[in-house]
Amino acid sequence: MKTRNNPKAFPIVAIGASAGGLKAFEELLNALPPEPGMAFVLVPHLAPQYKSHLTEILARSTRLPVREVKSGDKVLPDRIYILPPNRAMLIKEGILYLSSSGHKSVWRKPIDSFFRSLANDRRDMAIGVLLSGEGSDGTEGLRAIKASGGTTFAQDGNTAAHLSMPNSAVLSGCVDFILSPTEIGERLFFARDGGERHQDKPMGEGPLNRILELLRTAKGVEFELYKRGTLRRRIQRRMMLGRVREPEKYYRTLKADSKELESLYRDILISVTSFFREPESFNALKSGIYPGLLKNRSAYTPIRIWVPGCSTGEEAYSQAINLIEFLGKQASRIPFQIFATDVNPVVVERARVGLYPAKIRAEVSPERLRRFFIKTEDGYRIAPYIRERCIFASKNLLQDPPFTNLDLISCRNLLIYLGPALQERALKIFQYALKPRGILMLGRSETVGNFSGSFSPLNVKKKVFFERTSASKARLDFMQPSRFPETESSFKDPGRGGAGKKKPVTDPFDLQGELDSVLPVRYLPNGVIINRDMEILRFLGNTSSYLRSAPGKPGMNLRRMASGDLLLELRAAIHVAKMSACAVRKEVAAPYPDETPGRIRIEVLPIKASNPRNEYFLILFEEIGAAEPDKRRAGRTRRGKESRRVIELKEDLAISGEHLKAIIEEQESTNARLQTSNEELLSSNEELQSINEEFETAKEELQSTNEELITSSEEVGRGNLVLSNANNDLSNLLANINIPIVLLGSDLTVRRFTSPAEKALGLSPDKIGRSVVDSRLPLRLPNLKQLLLDVIRTGHVQALEVQDTQDRWYYLILRPYRTDKSRTERSRTEGAVMALIDIHDRKLSEKTVLRLATLVRDSNDAVIICDLKDRIIAWNKGAQKMYGYTESEALAMSIRRIMPENKRIRARELVRVSAAPIEIQRRTKSGRILDVLLTVTVLRDEKGQPVEVATTERDITERKRADRELRRLNARVISAQEMERKRLARELHDGVGQILSGVKFRLESLPGEIALDGRAAAKILKVGGVLDRAISEIRRVSQNLIPSELVDLGLEPALRMLCREFKERAGVRVMLRTERVPESILPDPALAIFRIAQEALNNIGKHSKATRVTVDLSCKRREIFLSVSDNGVGFAHGANRPLTRGGIGLGNMRARAESVGGFFALHSTPGAGTRLGARVPLSGTGGNKA
Repeated sequence: MKTRNNPKAFPIVAIGASAGGLKAFEELLNALPPEPGMAFVLVPHLAPQYKSHLTEILARSTRLPVREVKSGDKVLPDRIYILPPNRAMLIKEGILYLSSSGHKSVWRKPIDSFFRSLANDRRDMAIGVLLSGEGSDGTEGLRAIKASGGTTFAQDGNTAAHLSMPNSAVLSGCVDFILSPTEIGERLFFARDGGERHQDKPMGEGPLNRILELLRTAKGVEFELYKRGTLRRRIQRRMMLGRVREPEKYYRTLKADSKELESLYRDILISVTSFFREPESFNALKSGIYPGLLKNRSAYTPIRIWVPGCSTGEEAYSQAINLIEFLGKQASRIPFQIFATDVNPVVVERARVGLYPAKIRAEVSPERLRRFFIKTEDGYRIAPYIRERCIFASKNLLQDPPFTNLDLISCRNLLIYLGPALQERALKIFQYALKPRGILMLGRSETVGNFSGSFSPLNVKKKVFFERTSASKARLDFMQPSRFPETESSFKDPGRGGAGKKKPVTDPFDLQGELDSVLPVRYLPNGVIINRDMEILRFLGNTSSYLRSAPGKPGMNLRRMASGDLLLELRAAIHVAKMSACAVRKEVAAPYPDETPGRIRIEVLPIKASNPRNEYFLILFEEIGAAEPDKRRAGRTRRGKESRRVIELKEDLAISGEHLKAIIEEQESTNARLQTSNEELLSSNEELQSINEEFETAKEELQSTNEELITSSEEVGRGNLVLSNANNDLSNLLANINIPIVLLGSDLTVRRFTSPAEKALGLSPDKIGRSVVDSRLPLRLPNLKQLLLDVIRTGHVQALEVQDTQDRWYYLILRPYRTDKSRTERSRTEGAVMALIDIHDRKLSEKTVLRLATLVRDSNDAVIICDLKDRIIAWNKGAQKMYGYTESEALAMSIRRIMPENKRIRARELVRVSAAPIEIQRRTKSGRILDVLLTVTVLRDEKGQPVEVATTERDITERKRADRELRRLNARVISAQEMERKRLARELHDGVGQILSGVKFRLESLPGEIALDGRAAAKILKVGGVLDRAISEIRRVSQNLIPSELVDLGLEPALRMLCREFKERAGVRVMLRTERVPESILPDPALAIFRIAQEALNNIGKHSKATRVTVDLSCKRREIFLSVSDNGVGFAHGANRPLTRGGIGLGNMRARAESVGGFFALHSTPGAGTRLGARVPLSGTGGNKA
């Protein structure tokens, strides 16, 4: 997704949080402006069974809309999205997708999973934030976001409640900012305008080149040919992080701040790696590559593997582990070496140490951790025997000489960061470094491009190639020529015991191979290798002092590159070496005395080739002395000079004589060969003259025949064109048909088949031309051969349903294969066409429909289907039994026939009825009216439009009658209870209360009538107090039996007094909320509501252990609603018992509501409190409504 090229793109902030992260996220949100211009996706750690309330909690903390993610949600700016529990989430093209997190690793790492998908989808517009939490989830996700050019944040340890999660990310080095949640919120708003939009001026080529020059000077790495887009994004990212808007200012910052230059260098060198990245590629090595490497290999020849761009070593160690797993018991006997290089010395040093954090458990299986790693306090250390097989070095792939004689190069996801020129150079280096038919392994997004002539695909899907031996090796010029092709011996490698430590003879290191590679380069004289035509095939060392290119057209022939005198000497020496098959050595004068004074020795060695017709010669040049300096020569005597000169002239004369003799011998040999060739040519010329005369005669005959052939050829050409077009039509038709089709000959051999036939019938291209009967098709059809022969013999189509060996159903059609009858009266049958149509789903549907039809037909409930014009189109046995009409009678009448005249509902009106059952009335054939519970199902067409209505109807007449009788009895019981309460209240108030009042009065008058001592008076006062409490208690009991406030003041004041009295008695905080309660309510509904509330409060005080109670009273649509809820201990559902031992219990509360035509409901959960509700009509009468 190219977010930078999309003007409507906006940043998406992914926030990972676990324990303590919610508070941090709220602080982060409070620091944002009302419209931040970005979207926020919160990925929390929640238990699978946890019911999340994050949406409601966060909605109270921010003005931004908050919603729980649903699969398919499109991410919009200024929104907050929350991952629901027990789900995994990905984002693709700005749309969130949920999946069940049944996979254990996904559930354990939901933050990493979403962060990685966001990095792929949003690239540099992705922002990752890791808040408080335990574990390491989120670290790899932040690494991926940073690698894609995004911005990463982690919560400061001083503000995090749990440090593990943010600290893990900080230690990995992939965090840009470590801030408090508030500071993260402020910085996010700034990061929103990162990248090109953040700059005042776009970055031109000038500032970019100057920054790259700084990097080249400081680090020695030339980034000029890297992909310019990637370089710009990395530089712009660093500018955004440093709040620098102008490229020139950032250039000055880099010159002054070496740390920022280092950070930019690390950002450009993206170090994203992991153990066994893309496991399928490693499996492909085991199955298809390693066996070939071991084939015909000597036990003393090591397998050599190079991993360029190795980063912190995971890829190199993965290659070593993978190879050891493949070798199994042979691992100790077969030597191998893995060379791992990277341009960044920091990551190379970490790779040498081989210590990795505990989080690699997500990448490495437990078995591999046990075999190849050592557990430490900090994580896992690579086992020594693996470490010893891997050699690490800081090496520039593009500048330094490569390793050679390699069996395998694993360079994955490195070329994608290089420009075309650097990619071409890297592939040349790989070709140079590999053995003939050596293996090159690339990343899934990489290819060999224009080097398909040098590399051939071995596994296209896994990007595995092999070096083509037919391709010529490219010549390489390296920027550091002083270094040798292989420098393993100079590596600083602590894992191998130090630089100075000698290895024993048994070391798998290929010592002989290294000597063969290094010594010739160091000590061999300069020279060339030529063929018989004196074409130079290879240069050895520096030959510029002996051979130079001649003016004019460039060429690589020794005749054009050697000077005249030297060429004569070379030709003579080559001729002698050729004739004698021995080495020839001569001393000659230097060809360029001004540069190489003195003499040189030339040596020509013939090289044997496998083909005797190919001749090759090795020519070596060696300086053997120089003329003495003028000062020393001036001190010699003239006689010495002359003597030296005479000796030289004699030597030259002898050499010239030998040269002349060689030329004469060569010339005589050439003349003899020419004489023989001339005689052969004369004889051949006579034969050719005779043949020419014969050709002249045949020419006239051929010309006549040719005219006839031209005419025939034109006709054949037209026919071929028609045939080609027909063949193309047939090929395209077969390739695009999504049905298994097989074309058979008259002998039942397979001619052609479609692609789906390969999977359905197990056919493959090698089955063409073979009998279809011998192919053992996976069909349960033993008489297939006879059926095909009958079709061919009779020409009749056969069709039948068959099953394959997996019990899947197909519809098999066998048709005759007929020839074209345009030229003959009758067509001939020359084979058969076999077509297979998958009907498995249809068969399953038919079975399901049959079961449902049986279920509907035999159901005791009435099942009726009618169209939108009220015509009955389906009528089961249950309907016939319930309403008395037979199926034939019902199908001829309207559904309105079974409806009472005053309660008729059209089918179109039922479409709008909800799926919940409703109660209606029906009329039977005999005229009896039934109470029916009706469930409506709307049947729709493919456009979603309703076409039919299906109803399931159950007779509830008897149940309704029983309900009415029960309500009547309950009403009578409740009425009797209330009358008894009134009687008891009156007797207590008027009887016992008055008696106690009289006793108190008499007791108070005793001190005036009788002389009492102080002790007796005190007792009288104490008895008076007891009487007062008794009178008060009788008044309270009387009040509870018949609440006077309910009668005198109404329902709402009575409830207030009841709540106040309960609060004082039980010490529980009570809140009464009322809404639109009328002042005057009929006594029956008012008393029912009051009694329900009274009993509920009594139960709460006795059993719930609540500290808070809420009572809601409201009036809507001529009904009064009561709700009583508490925060007590609650109880389990289905506890079918009274709520109190001595009270009216749950049944009486429900009976009170239903006695006045109301409804009662109760909901309670252990540990979560209890809530009950009642709904009563203001009229005090009505049906029992659900």
